[in-house]
Amino acid sequence: MLVPVESKQIAFCSYNEDESSLYLYYHTGGVAIFSSIGKQQYQSVIDSPNRYDTLMDIMKKGQSGEPFEAMIPETEHK
Repeated sequence: MLVPVESKQIAFCSYNEDESSLYLYYHTGGVAIFSSIGKQQYQSVIDSPNRYDTLMDIMKKGQSGEPFEAMIPETEHK
């Protein structure tokens, strides 16, 4: 499920429970994947009145290194 984020940079976020990964979808089409994010942390983003600030707090606290960033090519609509 894509959750909207009111931000000039980030359009949506989602969570993959099997991977414990948070996905950030940028307005530019880029996607950043952050691993080792707990489900409770993601739930705090969903429940937050300011999702962007909550995401930034999680990134500061939960990451010891740089996020793995992946560009996902846009799919062609046929």
